[in-house]
Amino acid sequence: MLSYKTFHLSKNAKWLTFIHGAGGSSTIWYKQIKELKPYFNLLLIDLRGHGMSNQLPIGDNYTLDDVTNELVDVCNHLNISKSHFMGVSLGSVLIAKLTQSRPQLVDKVVLSGAITRFNLKTRFLLRLLLFTKNILPNMVLYATFAWIVMPKKNHRFSRKLFVREAKKIKHRAFRKWLRLLPEIKATIDNISNLKIDRPVLFISGQEDYLFVNQIEEYVKSHSNCILKRIKHSGHIVNIDQPHLFNKHTLQFLR
Repeated sequence: MLSYKTFHLSKNAKWLTFIHGAGGSSTIWYKQIKELKPYFNLLLIDLRGHGMSNQLPIGDNYTLDDVTNELVDVCNHLNISKSHFMGVSLGSVLIAKLTQSRPQLVDKVVLSGAITRFNLKTRFLLRLLLFTKNILPNMVLYATFAWIVMPKKNHRFSRKLFVREAKKIKHRAFRKWLRLLPEIKATIDNISNLKIDRPVLFISGQEDYLFVNQIEEYVKSHSNCILKRIKHSGHIVNIDQPHLFNKHTLQFLR
């Protein structure tokens, strides 16, 4: 089973489950825990090969369905029948899939640095990553990706946190997750056609230049979705501007 951590408020409190992105870990949420744990039971999960789940082997046939099934297994183990979900980056894609496959489990959804569509630039970067994955060392790929997605001076802390957590991923696990990129791309290409009948709050940094405009287009055509754009923030907005992020989250979930 995936590694997880819980903060239990009471048996009557609603659950809020956190899903991090590729290359990260549940530590990405440390600026949310203090402000949100007085209101919810919190569940923080490390994806296979990441964080405290980095010892779990990844099979050759590992798919995104396997990833979401493992998230469900943790919830079942804790007897969680319904939860709010919060995800960042790839975590937003996994929550979208989870909402389709296990709708009874998902209450409200908060997505940070979400990915709803790849533009020409992100498609090019994806091809470049696949082309160089067998040429460049993992750390070069981590650092390059971090600089591309979080290039500004005020993204420095988020960038360092991402690289620090990515360093912990074993070489074999990193390669196995790269093999999921075509499936991730196909899932993202299909997200615009998915009917997610849950209230969804997108919180994106104004400087998340690869994804925020696509999210704005998505929200315009989905009445159940809201977008909050945060100034002076990039892709990992929950780290760049935690106070505003937590404020919007509480207003939406309570």
